[in-house]
Amino acid sequence: MSELKDVMRDLLLRGQFTDMEIHCQGITFKVHQAIVCTQSSYFHSAICDGFKESTEKAIHLQDESPETMERVLSFLYLREYSEDGHIVQYQPPSELAMPNNEPDSTISENEPESPESANQAAFNNIEVFIAADKYGIIPLKTLATSKFSQWANANVSSPKFHEVVEFVMTSVPSHESTLREVIADVISRHIFDQIQVPEIVQILDSFGCLGSLIIRKLISNELVRRPNEYDIFGGLIQKINSARHCRHCLKDFNVKLIGREYFHEGFRCASCNTRN
Repeated sequence: MSELKDVMRDLLLRGQFTDMEIHCQGITFKVHQAIVCTQSSYFHSAICDGFKESTEKAIHLQDESPETMERVLSFLYLREYSEDGHIVQYQPPSELAMPNNEPDSTISENEPESPESANQAAFNNIEVFIAADKYGIIPLKTLATSKFSQWANANVSSPKFHEVVEFVMTSVPSHESTLREVIADVISRHIFDQIQVPEIVQILDSFGCLGSLIIRKLISNELVRRPNEYDIFGGLIQKINSARHCRHCLKDFNVKLIGREYFHEGFRCASCNTRN
């Protein structure tokens, strides 16, 4: 399996035997139809359904960033992508560049991740999720969701968390609720802290659907429970059952409940209004 992955990595990095091009904002990615089109309904339709792209064997995506497309292609070839860097190194103006072997061209695994790069990873995962939805690559949506969930749970206290939440609410297509579900779950588990963040409150005011998701998560995660009626009334019931006469007028009890006295296991004699 590792040998096959090495072959796929080599095909991705070197661009040999390619038969298709993807153009993004001045960057050209040379790819293989057999790899790309078999995993993406979007690219399959563009190349195989008689459109102009099927003749030119080239797809122009001017609204897509090269950074996001690199991550999409990395997944299609390697089943993985780097959320805070790139597996494929490229440079303008047009052709996919070979990876630079200089020591400073790669991200060191031992180098501590800065808060800025950690926050950028969240936005990168969101962009990948949106692209995967657009291009019909379901497994990539699953991976991007997993990476985003890990970030959100680890960085809920980040001062940039509210910016990430707002980006999801304003950028992810309305038909897709997966990332919103992740955010709702995280906020529900930190509800007392998050409700103190003015930006989060403002987002909840603007996006009622997120508030509804949070309420559902609070209940499904059993962070909010339906009151147990016996816990409220059990002591009162026992007290009433054990009493036969009013302690003041000594008449047989005809019980009366006033206001919220029952919360304190209090009740009154219906004849003299004495609290028992």
